[in-house]
Amino acid sequence: MSSITVERNKISMLSCIMLCCTCMVGSGWLFSSQLAAKNAGIYAFAAWIVAAAIILSIAYCLAKVVADHPARGATTRISAISHNATFAMPFAFANWFGVAVVIATEAQATAQYLAPFFDDKLMVDGSLTWLGKGLGLILLIGYLLINWYGIKLLAKINNIVTALKIFTPCFVIAILLGSHFDTSNLSYAGESTFTAWDIFPAIIASGMIYAFNGFQVVASFASEMKDPKRNIFRVMLYSVLIVLGFYLLLQLAFMTAFPHSSLTEAGGWAGVNLSSPIVGLTIMLGLNFLMLLLMADSVIAPSAVGYTYLGTSSRMLFAMSQEKQVPGFISKKICPKRGIAIPSMLINFVISVIFLLQASSWSGLMVIVTMLHIIGYLAAPISMAALKPKTKIFGGVVFIVVSALINTVSSHDLLVTNLVMTSLILVYIASQGIVKAKLNLLFSAPFLTYAWLVFTFHNMIGVVIISLVFFIFVTNKHFVAFAQKHRVNNETTKQDSIPEVLTEIPATA
Repeated sequence: MSSITVERNKISMLSCIMLCCTCMVGSGWLFSSQLAAKNAGIYAFAAWIVAAAIILSIAYCLAKVVADHPARGATTRISAISHNATFAMPFAFANWFGVAVVIATEAQATAQYLAPFFDDKLMVDGSLTWLGKGLGLILLIGYLLINWYGIKLLAKINNIVTALKIFTPCFVIAILLGSHFDTSNLSYAGESTFTAWDIFPAIIASGMIYAFNGFQVVASFASEMKDPKRNIFRVMLYSVLIVLGFYLLLQLAFMTAFPHSSLTEAGGWAGVNLSSPIVGLTIMLGLNFLMLLLMADSVIAPSAVGYTYLGTSSRMLFAMSQEKQVPGFISKKICPKRGIAIPSMLINFVISVIFLLQASSWSGLMVIVTMLHIIGYLAAPISMAALKPKTKIFGGVVFIVVSALINTVSSHDLLVTNLVMTSLILVYIASQGIVKAKLNLLFSAPFLTYAWLVFTFHNMIGVVIISLVFFIFVTNKHFVAFAQKHRVNNETTKQDSIPEVLTEIPATA
């Protein structure tokens, strides 16, 4: 095949931007505006801007690595490129497990948003009832069946699903802005007292990182886009700025359309607690014609993410099994008719069921997912600094800022995240056998030490100091050289060993 033909088959910059934008508008838009107002009040707008700036700093680090190493599935492999596969395991596990837990989050989003249409039988006092969790379980089974039988059909209608995902929120924003615009809501404090210090903790608690997570999908197929060295960061930059504009407009629409009398009764933004925020607001404003559209979108948009992520996470786990990062039986049994790795699919399904049943609300589960995303993000500044020593200062600042986000979550959520990551790493080490255990423990120890020290010294000063020491250690040229020396033969040169399964682009949350 000629080079001209290959170039024509590559994905254009515009297509990449549209894909990233689509990936950043999922179930998050249904909840984030209320959570941002509740956690930061008028500072919600600044919080969105700060969140976008943090995401763009991570994007820059990621782009610097991927531009020079446009390997397929790069988001899970950059630490393997800079160090070795064992050192990269925590970040790869965080990427995979974060995707697996999103499946439960999307099913929960649908159940929670449908609650007002079922006389609150699905949700009581901010928590899903067993009936609500039962509906979520039915949705998860639906995602499983879709991947088992109907993924080819859904691929054909995916453009329609994507169009609805984009049209619905844009249409709702336009209607809300046009129906009621009370600027006094923006300055109303009531019983709530917000300051600029509320911006940082609101970033995770309001689902902003969760909403922006789709920025990184372009890195997964950098080798398939036109001129990746020049375009990959530009794609991330433009898509994040476009989506930032969308979320700022949504925030403005929600806060100005909210009836002032209801805001007063709630005692200010901190007291606003609608289980289905956009639906609840349209009911208050008498915009009943929007309810059917929102009801449809609350099923279609999260479900599109859910079934896609089940397929994606299953293929990621299958690839990890082939690379001996998890037990080998996971990639053994493949359905010859449909080409599905049955154990991998079922394991991801069971994980999503467990998280659905133990979580009370979308926001609670979203925090766990976000924590896993953040762990995955930490790989970008580490790998950039290791491969490009001149960028170490910038990379260190980004690493510390992202690590500081961890300090804004509760000790319980941090404990759950650490237990999940430690368990996955120990399973990986056990799967490698006794002979390799010592070396695997050696390269896993820095991350595990970092994670548990952050949990132990759960304060901003402690997190900053621990993060700085960890970053300096793992990007030190001697440690990097030692890690590269102990790579498995050709582990970073076999570009297509992991890839085909890792590069399927999810329709993220």
